[in-house]
Amino acid sequence: MTMIQSGQGGSPEGSVIVAPRVQRASQVSSWSRFARAATPYVYIAPFFIIFFAFFAYPVAYSFYVSLHSWAGQGAMKWVGWGNYSFVLSDNFFWMAIQTTAFVWLSVPIGLFLGLVVAVLWNRPRVWGRSVVIVLYLLPAVVSIVAISVVFKVLYDSTAGPIDVLLQSLGLQPIPWLTDETWARIGVLFVRIWEIVGLAALFFGSSLQNIPQDYYDAASVDGGGPIRQFFSITMPLLTRTILFLTVVNTLMALGLFAEPWLIMNNGGPNNATATLGVYLLLKVQGLDLGTASAISFLTTAIMMVISIVMFLTARRWMRE
Repeated sequence: MTMIQSGQGGSPEGSVIVAPRVQRASQVSSWSRFARAATPYVYIAPFFIIFFAFFAYPVAYSFYVSLHSWAGQGAMKWVGWGNYSFVLSDNFFWMAIQTTAFVWLSVPIGLFLGLVVAVLWNRPRVWGRSVVIVLYLLPAVVSIVAISVVFKVLYDSTAGPIDVLLQSLGLQPIPWLTDETWARIGVLFVRIWEIVGLAALFFGSSLQNIPQDYYDAASVDGGGPIRQFFSITMPLLTRTILFLTVVNTLMALGLFAEPWLIMNNGGPNNATATLGVYLLLKVQGLDLGTASAISFLTTAIMMVISIVMFLTARRWMRE
């Protein structure tokens, strides 16, 4: 305590006792500093809670399951890397890889057609431009399930509009749903249609960001439309091309709904079965250890392809 003398002669009777506020002030100051330091962590805590609860923990547990033989109930049996070796030696897995690689052809074809559509959109006078834009953007806003149902009706060999049109022209109907080769081509067409609209949207936005001065300068130097396209437009679209290539490649690796819904669970004879279909069949068979191994192998393939794309893109992408 601190005593302050008052009155004459400094007698104790006239003294005033002051409470020890120094210690309280230091405690308040320490709490304020702690609160200020902890406030940012309180704001970001919900993200980490959700991340660990709904992503990190499920992924870690799935990897744990991939090292066991488990039917979803009862005790797990440790098999180590046995599930991974089984998947890598399974012919179904490699057939799914081949189907996925074939469907990946939709990426370059879809991007090319999307670029053509975007270039036509950017022309100053195009009849029915708004209608075409809406039609091509439908895949981006319509559910994949709805798209699959529509194409299943289109591919029907008895009452499908495509085969009905071919028969009216005196041609043989195409067995979209029963022939292995045509079934793969049918899935490929669906993926191309889904890619074109979104690619045209991104390409159209990128084309509008290219200054007109570049084209005017090229015209003054004698560059024609074709030379301008390959010397100006394409180099300035490399980042958009890389983005769309990576995204659609990953979507091709994770393709599931189209072959499952259109081609009747990856038929015929598993000709359209992708890695996603292979995974679901293992889940339905209550082979959860193998299913988890398939998911991690698919993720590893996605990571490797993405890394290779980004590393090789440095050679041709415009900085």
